[in-house]
Order: sequence, then structure tokens, then C-alpha cells
Amino acid sequence: MKFKMFLIYKGAKMSIRKKFVIFSIILGIVPTCLAVSICIVNFNNKNVEMIKENVTTVAKDQSSKLDEFFKQNITDLNIAANIPVTKQLLVTSNNGIDDKNLKYNNEMLSQLFESIQKEQFFLDRVLLVNKYGIVILSSDNRYVGKSIILSDKERETLLKNNIVVTDIIQKKDFNNGVKSAIIARPIFSENKYQGSIFNVINMNYFQKIVNSVGFFKNGKVAIVDGKGEVVSSSSREVKNNINKISSPNSLYSQWNRIDFNKNPNGIIEYNMKGTDKIGYYSRIPNTGWTVLSGVEWSEFKNPMNNNIRNLIAILMFIIAIVTVPYIFVIKHFSRPLFKLLESIKRIKKGNYSDRFIYNKDDEFGEIATAFNGLIDKIQENKRHIENKNRNLQSLTSNIPGGVHRNVLENGEFILDFLSGGFLQLLGYERREFNRMFGKKIFDVIYEKDRERVKKEINEQISKHNKFNVEYRLVRKDGSIIWVIDNGQTVKDRNGKVFSYNVVININDAKIAQEKLRLSEERYRIIMSQTEDIIFQWNIIEDTFSHSDKWNRIFNEETDINNISKKIYKTDVIYKDDLKKLSQNLNQIINGEEYEETEIRIKNKNSQYIWYKIRATGIFDENGELFRVIGVIININKEKIEAEKLLFKAQRDSLTSLYNKGITQSIIEEYMENEGEGITGALFIIDVDNFKAINDNLGHLAGDVVLTSISSMLLEVFSEDAIVGRMGGDEFMVFLKNVDSKEFLYKKAEQLLKGFRKEHIEQNSKYKISASIGIAMYPKHGVSFKELFINADKAVYLAKNRGKDNYCIFEDA
Repeated sequence: MKFKMFLIYKGAKMSIRKKFVIFSIILGIVPTCLAVSICIVNFNNKNVEMIKENVTTVAKDQSSKLDEFFKQNITDLNIAANIPVTKQLLVTSNNGIDDKNLKYNNEMLSQLFESIQKEQFFLDRVLLVNKYGIVILSSDNRYVGKSIILSDKERETLLKNNIVVTDIIQKKDFNNGVKSAIIARPIFSENKYQGSIFNVINMNYFQKIVNSVGFFKNGKVAIVDGKGEVVSSSSREVKNNINKISSPNSLYSQWNRIDFNKNPNGIIEYNMKGTDKIGYYSRIPNTGWTVLSGVEWSEFKNPMNNNIRNLIAILMFIIAIVTVPYIFVIKHFSRPLFKLLESIKRIKKGNYSDRFIYNKDDEFGEIATAFNGLIDKIQENKRHIENKNRNLQSLTSNIPGGVHRNVLENGEFILDFLSGGFLQLLGYERREFNRMFGKKIFDVIYEKDRERVKKEINEQISKHNKFNVEYRLVRKDGSIIWVIDNGQTVKDRNGKVFSYNVVININDAKIAQEKLRLSEERYRIIMSQTEDIIFQWNIIEDTFSHSDKWNRIFNEETDINNISKKIYKTDVIYKDDLKKLSQNLNQIINGEEYEETEIRIKNKNSQYIWYKIRATGIFDENGELFRVIGVIININKEKIEAEKLLFKAQRDSLTSLYNKGITQSIIEEYMENEGEGITGALFIIDVDNFKAINDNLGHLAGDVVLTSISSMLLEVFSEDAIVGRMGGDEFMVFLKNVDSKEFLYKKAEQLLKGFRKEHIEQNSKYKISASIGIAMYPKHGVSFKELFINADKAVYLAKNRGKDNYCIFEDA
């Protein structure tokens, strides 16, 4: 009977050992195979993602470049369209008006168009087209008078005051049959369409873009318009229209399936001449144009397949090498290991008197000695811990809040005790907590705080065996609360280290603190990333405070008291802008929530720089203004560029005086805006016998005379006088605040003397003189037209008196 039982026991042992070997092999090989398979799949997926990312990046990058290209063209068109002369020419053309300044305006705008064309290598010409589609002005005079035919859709777009970017145009009657495109900007006057300004662009810029792109071995890029016409391409297969590619391909069908309105960007897979390709298309905003990038799949599939075959071969070799010794090792060590496992199972069930018996003098003998010694210590410590736990439970039962104790082993905190207060804080029953977390106290800490808490505790313990940390706990209901954990480490006589912790709920205080921190951090980030200056005006205290960038730009005190008084006693604000700023701030004081203005402020280099002030009023619950917050933005560069363009548009190209139209506008503005009681005088100055100078000495000599006369006029009249050239040999001057005729006589005499001093270097026999007519405002006219007519009559009378003379209309 005993022998039979032994055989049963022996058979059971052999069965377990066999299963152990089999499972060991399976657990060694299967995970390896799975790991390699996963690696292969991930490798393939990442390669595909990399391919898509590369073609996407190329297409988006080129799309972005083209978008910027179109925006820059539109900006240039906007500048040209906003010049007053542009609208004036269109209105004159559309209405058949006979404008005496037409030739001069044409020349000035033509020069501007020619300079724009020369600066841009891709620009074939700039056209000004009236509302009937007729070219009235061009950087290339051969196109003046020709018709520009746009589609009905493109014309409707212009009539809606929107920019038009056409598809490719390739016609013999347009741009000599060269492949071109048009960027058109509509021009309106008094809410009526007057015409458009066109940039006619060639394909040089786009071909330069696609030729500069290189990605992968056979990556190609093409730019396509809204009709599928290829603008430019680095691919030999995609050169004309996508819809007309003759070689066997699926690009045509795939391309026509795309709804570009819903999906302006996306991946496209197609086949060209039996070669599979993957690409990415990106529609350029506000146009019908699209950038397409593509690359052959084979460039990636062949290396991937080779890598996969190599991985499989290596895997099979590893399995072959590992399996044989692995089986031998498992078989050799299985018996003592099973005995050790059985002892561990009995000890885990609570039988701490059990020991691992092994009498041979080898490695397992050393393991048995160490294991049994460890169990002896565990049994001893268990009795000691039970005593400590009873003492700790008695101590913590009356402490408010949560308490927990942990054993520190190898840098890990193993939960040893948890008070009812801590469980109540978390919302768990003790059995629920034990089932979910066991001894892992750090698992109740919010996941994002765990590493930080471990690091802070370890750093503090290394210095003074105490720690104080704040972190978040995840409660049973999923809510998160902030706590402060005060702990101290204690080592018992056996060298075992414990941490004793008291946890207090600080959630409400922490939420308030975090809101304040986030608010301050947002403000700091915004301030660090902007060159603008944020300011605050406290209305009640009348103080002005600002961001740090103020101190780096202006030599002013950090915070200014009595700002409403000091601002008028300092030269920080340009004196001509103080009134405008005052009006702006008064608007806010009177109830406007938001105002903005442009003023000049003196920087630390004593230079006045243009800034835009944006200010917003903050009102209390009674609707009373108590604070103004705003931003100061540097617009100096933009302002200078705008002034340069304005100066060029307003000035006579020869003398740099105001041209006739601008001179009239400034005089009319003075009459309308300065109020009642103002006075003035209009001088019309005609150079005597100027035609003879041009005819006999040439136009170059005439230009020198006109330039010299212009300089003399600026010397005779004060800075606030309005001095302009009407054209040819006529000049116009308007004097402000004229009190008497005697003053006018004096100025007229100064002018005549100034003309008499003028001479021509080539021939001194030519004497320079002028006839001057003067009309007084408002005595001789309350409008510019009336004043001009009367001054012109006075000129006529002065010439009849023998030239080199002057006449006031009243005397006439």
C-alpha cells in the first residue's frame, strides 16, 4: 500500500515537472515570437506613418509658401489700389471725363507699376482695368486698350469685392501664349465697382519652388490649378493636365473623387505606369490651386521586407540556441525549486514554522540557509509588528484626520497601517481598499503626482529624516483632493525603517492657490512672448502702471502717480498727438468700453516712435469707470512705410511739392475743419515766358528752373503754408491766417524779387519772372473752386499789366 502511494506521488511529481518544462519552453518562446511580431507590425506602421508625414510635410510646406506668395501679391495690389490716383484714373475712364491731369497721373502710376514689375522676377506685368474690362494702364504699354476677359464666376467674385486668383491661362492673344495666371484686386469708389488692378504672373516662381524640393529618392512635387492644369512639376509623368495624362494611371480617377471644399488636405494613393505611389494634396487657401507631393511605395516596401526576413531568421536562430540549454537547466533545477515553492506556499498560508530542507553543499544549500534564516527573522518581526500595531491603533484612534504607516524597503513605501480617518477621507471601506490597492500606498496618489512625491520625500529624508509634501489623492467617487502629508522616518532596533504619516485635507485652500498661480503664469507667459506693453490706469488713484518692457523702451519712472496731470507737463507724448490721446481717453471716461488711437511716444534715445494705443474701460457694478487696461503696440515701421507711399503719391515727381489734387484736398480740408473765423489767401503763380526756355534751351534746363523756383517758394513762405505745383509752369500757394492786404503785398514783392534772382547757367540773358494772382479767403470765395477762379482772373490781369507783376482779385 505504501509502495503504491509512493508511485502515485512519484507520478504526480513527474507530471508536474513535465508540465513545468513544457510551460517554461512555451513561456520562453511564445513571448519572444509575439514580441518580434509586434515589433514587425509596429515597424511597418511607423514606416507608413513616416512616409505619410514626409509627403504631408512637403505638400503643406509648399502650400504655405504659395499662400504667403499670394498674400504678398495681394498686399502689393492693396497698396497700389489705395493710392488716390488709381481710383481717379478708373473713375475718369469709366465716365469719359476729360481730366487735364490725366497724362501726369498716367505717367506717375505707370512708373510705379514698372518699378513693381522690375522688383519681382515672376511678374510679367501690372494692369489697371476699368469696369468694362479694358486695360487703361499697364507696366507694358502694348497692352493698353486691350480687353481682359474673365469668367462670369471670376467677375462676380470681383463685384463682391473679393480677390480673384485665376486658373492657368495660355492663349495666343494673352501674354504671347506664355502659361500665366492673374491675381486681381477689385477697386470700389463710393460703394461702386470701378475696375481692378491685375498682377500677371509667369510660372518661374512656381517652377523654382518645385525644383528646390528634394525628399526621399524619387519624391516629386506638382502644383495644380482648379481645372487640373499643372502649373509646375518636378515629375516627368505629371506635366500637363491631370485629366489628360496619357500613361496608364489611377491619378485621374482618384483626383476627381476628392471634394476639395470638404477635404482641402489629405492623403492620396494612386498608380502610375504600374507603379504604386502615395502622396498628399494641400489646397492653397482662397484659391483653386493645390500642391501634390508623391513618392513610390517601393522605395519603402523593399527595405521593410528585407528587414522583416532578417528579423525572422534571427528569431529562429535564437529559438534554436535557447531551447536546448533551457530544457536542460529547467530539468536540472526543477526538484529543489519545487520544494522551495512548496515551503513558500505553506509559509504564505501562515505556517511560519515550516522550513526549506536541503542537505547538499551547493548553491541550493546556500539558498536554503538564507531562506530559513530570513523566515526566522520574519517570524520574529511579525510578533514585534503585531505588538506595535496594537500600540499604534490605540494611539491613532483618537487623532482627527488620516494616519498611515509604511515600511521603507529599497526606496519603496509598503503600507503597514491605515487609520479609519484616512479611509473615510478616501471614501473606501477597509476591505475595498485592501482589494484595490493592497500594500501600495502610492497607488492612491494621483498618477501625475507620484514621481514628484517620491522624489521630494527621498530628498527630504536624506537630509533630516522628516518630510512634508503636498499632493492629490483620488477618492472612490473619482474626485481628486489636495492633502498635506507630514511624515517622519523611524528605524527600529532590527534596522527596519518605518514612516509615520499624518495626512490633512487642504483641498479648498489648494484650489484657490492654484487658480492664482495659473492666472499669474498665464500673464507671465503672455508678457514674455510679446513686444507689446500692457498698461493699467487706476482712475480712482490716478496711477499708471505697466509691464516690464516699458522700462526697456522708455526712460520713465516705473509707476506714475497723478498721470492725468503729468501727461500734459512732459514731452513723452508728441505735442501734436496730446489732443488726440486726450479725446480718446475722454471717450472711455464718458462710457465707451473700447477705444484705440495712434500717437508718437519718445523712447530712451529721445526719438519719437509711432505706437498704437488700445484701451478698454472696466466699470463697477454701478456702471462707474474705475480702471482702464490696454496695450501699447509699436507700429513705427508700418507707419513710416505708409508715409513713404503717401509722400510718393501726393508729391510732384520733379519738385517734390504737393501735386495739384493733393494741394486742393489739403486746402479744402483746412476750410472745412478749422471752423468759423479763419482767414487765408490763395496765390496762383505763373512763370513768364517759360515756353521759350523749354524750346530754346531744352526741357532739362526747364526742369532745373522749376526745381530752383520750388526751393525759393519754400524759403519765402512759412512752414504751415500749403505749397504745390499745378503742372507745367504754374504753382499754387495757400497762406493761413492772413490778417491784412499789406501782408499779401509784402509776400508778393518777396516772390517777385525771388524770381528776378533766378538765372539760367547755360544762358544768362534769359530773365526769370512770374505773374501772380491772389484771392483772399473768405472775402473772394468761400470754396476752393470760387477762390481758384478769382485768383486765376487776377493772374490774367497781372500778365496784361506787363508780366513780372502781381494782382489781388479785389484790385482787379
